[in-house]
Parts: sequence; structure tokens; C-alpha cells
Amino acid sequence: MTSLPLLLAALALVRADPSPAPAPKPAAQLEFDPNFVDLGNLPGRPSSPRPPSQTGGFENRQFDVGGRPQLDNRQFDGGLNRPFDGRSYNQPPFGNGDRQFSQQPFNGGNQQFSQQPFNGGGQQALDAAGRPLGGGRPFDVASGGRFQDNTNYRGAAGRSFDGPRVPQTVFSDVGQDQINGPSPALPGAPRPASSYPGDRDRYNGPGLNGDAPFLRPLGPPGFNGNPDGFPGPSVPPVPPPNYIPEGELRELLARVDSLTSQQCTHTVAAQWAFETNVNAVTQVSALEAQLQNSELQRAVRETLNQVDLNLVENPDLARQIRLLSVIGPAALPPDQLDRYNGLINSMLAVYNSATICAHREPLRCGLRLDPDLTLIMARSRDWDELQYVWLEWRRRSGFKIRDLFDQLVDLSNMAAKQNNLTSFAEYWLFPYETPDFRLQLESAWEEVRPLYEQLHAYVRRKLRDFYGPDKISRQAPLPAHILGNMWAQSWSNILDITIPYPGKNFLDVGPQMAAQGYTPAAMFRLAEEFYTSMNMSAMPAEFWSHSVIEEPPARVVVCQPSAWDFCNRKDYRIKMCTHVNMMDLVTAHHEMAHVQYFMEYKRLPKVYRDGANPGFHEAVGEAISLSVATPRHLQALGLVQTAVDDLPHNINFLFALALDKLPFLPFSLALDKWRWDVFQKRKSKDQYNCHYWFLRERYSGIKPPFLRSEFDFDPGAKFHVPANIPYIKYFVATILQFQIHKAMCRAAGQYDPENDDLQLHKCDIYRSKEAGNILKRLMESGSSTTWGDALYAATGESRLNGSALREYFRPLEEWLQNENLRTNEFAGWTYDGDYCKRSIETAGLEVYGGFYNAGPGGVHQAPRGALHAVSLLLPSVLLLWLSTPHRTLRR
Repeated sequence: MTSLPLLLAALALVRADPSPAPAPKPAAQLEFDPNFVDLGNLPGRPSSPRPPSQTGGFENRQFDVGGRPQLDNRQFDGGLNRPFDGRSYNQPPFGNGDRQFSQQPFNGGNQQFSQQPFNGGGQQALDAAGRPLGGGRPFDVASGGRFQDNTNYRGAAGRSFDGPRVPQTVFSDVGQDQINGPSPALPGAPRPASSYPGDRDRYNGPGLNGDAPFLRPLGPPGFNGNPDGFPGPSVPPVPPPNYIPEGELRELLARVDSLTSQQCTHTVAAQWAFETNVNAVTQVSALEAQLQNSELQRAVRETLNQVDLNLVENPDLARQIRLLSVIGPAALPPDQLDRYNGLINSMLAVYNSATICAHREPLRCGLRLDPDLTLIMARSRDWDELQYVWLEWRRRSGFKIRDLFDQLVDLSNMAAKQNNLTSFAEYWLFPYETPDFRLQLESAWEEVRPLYEQLHAYVRRKLRDFYGPDKISRQAPLPAHILGNMWAQSWSNILDITIPYPGKNFLDVGPQMAAQGYTPAAMFRLAEEFYTSMNMSAMPAEFWSHSVIEEPPARVVVCQPSAWDFCNRKDYRIKMCTHVNMMDLVTAHHEMAHVQYFMEYKRLPKVYRDGANPGFHEAVGEAISLSVATPRHLQALGLVQTAVDDLPHNINFLFALALDKLPFLPFSLALDKWRWDVFQKRKSKDQYNCHYWFLRERYSGIKPPFLRSEFDFDPGAKFHVPANIPYIKYFVATILQFQIHKAMCRAAGQYDPENDDLQLHKCDIYRSKEAGNILKRLMESGSSTTWGDALYAATGESRLNGSALREYFRPLEEWLQNENLRTNEFAGWTYDGDYCKRSIETAGLEVYGGFYNAGPGGVHQAPRGALHAVSLLLPSVLLLWLSTPHRTLRR
């Protein structure tokens, strides 16, 4: 791109000063002052002459002790008759304030004798020949209060002079620092004890104690170009090499913001073109845009690495630089980045092309994960078929990528080190900016766990009644294959088996929507009205003209619902193959919540246009969904005539939601805890699979239907593992959505824990401007502040807290407790045998209807012609899909 050379030169350009340097001032004429008090009567030398004050150049800088500005904001500026440290010295022996030899402490509690003006232009002491005595370098002139070589000069108060250390100009007599002591001519002034830490050169001869010369040169012969060892004349202060004034740094970041915004628009447009028209041409364009984006990220990082963050005093600018400097895998050298991308593409090619043959139908092959296997896992109640499908999918997907994944782990950690992080686990946790974040995750889960155990016990009893006690015991973990989902992350599909009150119909307004003539466009207009009723923004014109809300008839589209930010502060879109039903109505509101988020933080720099942490976007969308799906809201829309509000309907409503929300929490926590352990090398390659099942059993109470081994790789059967996408953000979103929902409901007057009519699960924030204002406060800061601060501004809480989720499901939890007590059901689970062994090989195990051949070239190879166009093309554009913050990837 033509912008890259400009960026690489940006730092040099903004630092270039077009104005000519000021001409040096002429040397002052030196003269003797008869009122000058001789501070030492150096043997063989007349009293030192007093030159005129030198106030030019640094009169606006402070004498900074200990790396801090003066607490009383007063400057040491003798030449302007300004006070330093509370006293003005305008009488002899200090003349008119020009001489800066103080018997009182300057700011730090120590007495200071200046070899050169302290910032304000104090006097220099000269010898008889008119040569300056001392090191010739000021304290704290160049840096504005920062150490230059980490040399601390500490006096009695333990405070430091801040500035460049002048070599071999420290005066001491056996540990007593004489720079700060009284002069012989000023008897009676106390001389504080001093300490000079560190292994530095020290002068251990006599000093300012009344019996020796006041000042003595310490430089060796030839020091600073002078044969007699005297330090040379004073030199102008030189800023640190990596210091950039704040104004210039702002200009640099503004250029970076402009370039990254333009590139983002280009990248998102190419990605949109691909996902709304999947073909080889749009694929190539998307890949090219992604490569350009990676190049720009590296260029920005290389430029900003020239900035020393320790010298950036503005916290906002430092935050921008820190966020822009961590770019993940893009920091890898080009050859290693190509290999990293190649490994992910290879694993996703295996994942997306994986097919199996039907159970007991070896000639009916080509069954894919979506929709075939997903539907079988959701609808089949045949124990053997579910077991077969569960096992075959893992054989065709995860098993084949085990070695590739191990190589990816090493490259991922290499990328983390390129970003100055210890492991890829630290890179994934970097956006949360919370040192105890993992503890917060565990704490939030422990708050929710009692509710989950009650649900687990109830579901286990219902499944035992359905499948028989010979397959499911009373206290064991649940077999993973009978829970209605390929990964047992959601149990919603077994609602028909487990529903608390059969016959109490659920609220499904799909037929009523069809009867009232709803269309996809009408559904999105309804979603827009939901937000405008809360004092939030309407969708811009570009949204309605550019969004794809129905599947086009003549081209292939990636139909997964997603919201898009084109990074130009005006173009926002949604892509969704909408159908007229209740689920898609709720999804339309969810996706539009992302667009509201985009619009609220659009005024921020590009680097801040994202959620406060990776879980915030999804949390906001899900919090809105909690209101939209309530009977109260559907009645307000005219889709329900009379909302039934009794115990059976309420319990069924909460139970159905709990089957989706609660099992997902331990699944997501276990999945990423497993990957953190792998990235941090806490578990070796020969422990991958067994450690995964250890965590699944520990957190979820789930076990595999077969004995597993390290010959298998079951984590790889979940998309986010070969795609190398962090998953903990979905855990965070699930917890946060209830915290956000509770805060909005309280503001709307829709929640009162003491009022049964205002329980949290009944709350609808529709038409509440107070709730809308809370949502806007949460959104408008983007990622410009920590997520804890953003959450606190909106909700009054700054940490993950599972109590809001418990409160939402409180009526269900009470019902489950009573039901489990009634049936004497054990809440929890106990380990009931080995689920995985390192040395057991599963090849050759007989599996219902055929043989499980786990080796390469096993039976039931999928016909190559069965591959779908999206599956063929999607892997190669995955990185583009993941690296742009414009879109949301559902779990």
C-alpha cells in the first residue's frame, strides 16, 4: 500500500522541527561582587566571582526532587527573584536572588549546592581562572522529572535528585554527603546525613565541614577534554533519545488512526463481499486485503516501538500505544506468519470437509456437521445412533489435526513473545487488563455452580428415566452424547424429555407473526423502534440500503447472523438470512444491539472502537434478548393477547432458558482453561486429551461415552480450537448479560426483589429512557477505559458477579431444590471410573454397525465431490474473519 512508507516515516516527520534553532546567547560578562560571601576561601584562590543570573531557557521548569513536581508548585528561579521551597533569598549573601547556595533544603529535605543552574537559572561557581566548577549538567532539565540513568541521589529525607548523573562529582566524607551540607562560611546550619545507594564512585575526602575546601574537582586528568581534570563547561540539556513531546505524539497517533481506519474500511468491505457472495474471486480479494492489514499492523507496531512508554506522561496516549503495539500473530516474521496461517487453514480444511456415513447405512455417506449431524444430535433419541455419530465426528475431525495443533501451539507462543508476552494464553487475556481475571472467572463460576448442580441432578434423573438406570447411574457424570448437542454445551434440544410441566405450551409467537404479515424488513424495523423508544439512535440510511437481511436467490451467502462496522463512522450493516419466527425476531434485536454499540463509540479513535472487553459486545446483545423474549414485551407488541403468569409457565420459561445458559458456562470455562494450560506448557502433548476430559468432568459433570486415549484429540472437534479463537469471552458475556440486565431493569423500575410482579425474569426495558441511558454509558466509552471502569459507570459493579444470574433464575432454583429433595436426587456427581488413559489405543474397537478404524485411510472416506463451496473457501479467509473487530462471531 502507498500508505505504508508514509507511516514508517511518520515518526521522523512529526519529530522534525521546521523552525530554526534559537541562536545561543552571548556569554555573560563576569564580575566580582563585593557583597559576595566567600564560601570556603579556596587556598590560593580569590573568592569565586558571581556571574549574572541565567534565567533563559528553563524558567518554566520546576526543580523536581524524587521524580515528582514540587508539591507547592513553586519554581527555583533565582534570576527572576522567585522563591524556592518556601523562602526568598533576596538579602546578602544571596544578593538579589541570583546566588543559589542555600542553607535551607530545596523541596527534598536536603541542602543542595548547584554546579550549574537548577532549571531556573541559578549561579555557577567559578575558579580563579573563571572556569566553572562542577559537572556542568543540571538536575532535571532535560526530562521533566524522569530518571535518565536510574541514579538516585538520596539525602536525609530519602528523596532523590532527578536527572542525569554527573560522573565523579559526588562529594562525601565517609558516607556523609557534602553537596547538601552547610558551607564553612555558614556555621551552625545542620548537615543532614545522606545515603547514596548503589555501587558508584565516591569521593571520600574532606568536604564542607569547616576545615577543607568547599568544592574540589573530582575528574581524572583529561576528563571532559581538560588536562587538569576539571569538568568541561556546561552543555545544553539533551532530551532522552526516545522522548517525544505530547503534541507531536498526538499528531503521530492521529496519522495512525487515519491509516488504520482506511485500511479497516477496505478490509471489511472485502470480507463483506466474500461472505455475501462466496466465490473464488471474492476470496482472493479478501485474502489480499487481510495481507495488507497485517502489513499495516506490523508497520504501526514498528513505528510505535520507537516510543518509550516510560516517557509518555499522558495515560490516554500511553494506552493507545500499548493497545496498538500488541498485534498477536501479525507480529511474527513473514515466513512464520505464513506457516501459522497455513496450519490454521489446514486444520479448518479438515474440520469443514469432515463427513461421516449414516448409522448402520455404510452406503449413505457425506453427512456433514451442519445441518446433518447437528440435527441428528438434536432430534435422535436412539442411544446407539447418538453414540456412533458422536464418535465418528471426532474421528473425522479432531483426530486428524492433533499434530497440526501441536505445531500451532509453538508458533502461537512464538507470536506472544514477539508481542513481549510470555505465552499465547497471556495474549488472549491481555484485552481484559485484569491481573486477577482468572480468579474472577473461578469466583463467578463458584457463585453459579450450586444452581448448575441442581439442574444437572434434575436432568440426570429425567434421562435415567428415559434411557434406563443401566445406562445412567444416580450419581455419575452425564454421558456427553445424549444431551442434544455435539459438544454438550447446550441442553436445549432435550427439553422434550426434561420439561418440568408437560402440556403447558411455550410462548411461540411465530404463527401470530405470520398471520399479521410480518416480513424480515418489518422485524428489523420493530427492533429499531425498540432502541429509539429507549432514547437510542435510529439506524442510518446506509444500514437499510446495504444490509442483507434475506438470503439472495442466486448466490451463496454465509448465513450466520452478524453485525458489521465499516470503520468510517457511518456505514453499519447486518447480514442474516432471516425467517419469520420468534427466534429470528429475538436475533434481529440482538444483532442491532451490536450496531448500537458501533454508533455509540464511533467518535473514539479507531483503536478504542471495540467493546470494553471481548465479552461486552455479546453481553449487551444477550441482555437485550432477555427483555425481548418476555411475555410482557410480546404482549406490548400485540403478538400475545394475554400473557399467562403462573408457576408452571414461569418455571417452564426459566427452565428452557437455563438449559441453554447454564451448561454453557462450565463448557466454555473448561475449554479455555485447557488451552491456557497447553499454551503455558503445563501439559505436554501426551496429556492433551486426558487433561481435557479431566476438566470437562470437573466443571461440567460430563464424561465421554467411550474410554478415550491420547491417540484421540477430542478438543479439536470444536471449531474454535482449529480456528485458534479464544472462547472465554462467551463465558464472560453470559455472566455480564445478567449484571447489565439487572442494572437496566432497576433503572427502569421493572425490578424489585420483594415484589413478585417485578421479578428479574419478568423485566422488559422497552420504552425506558433510563435503561437506555445506562446502556449508552456502557457503550460510549468503547475500550478507552478498562472494562471494570466501564461496567462500574453503568451498573455500579466493577467485577464479574454471578449473583445477578442466580437472582434471575431464583424461582427455578427453588423449584429444582424442592423437586430434587422430593425424589431424593443427589446434587452433584462423583467420579465413576477412567474416562481417558494415555496408553490405551482405541483403534480396532467395535462400534455398532462397523469397526472404528482410527488410523489414516480408515473406512467411510467422504466423497470429495460432496464438499460445499463455503467449506472449501472459508478456511483461507478465516484470519480476516477473526482479526477485524467489525463483526461478531456467535458461539
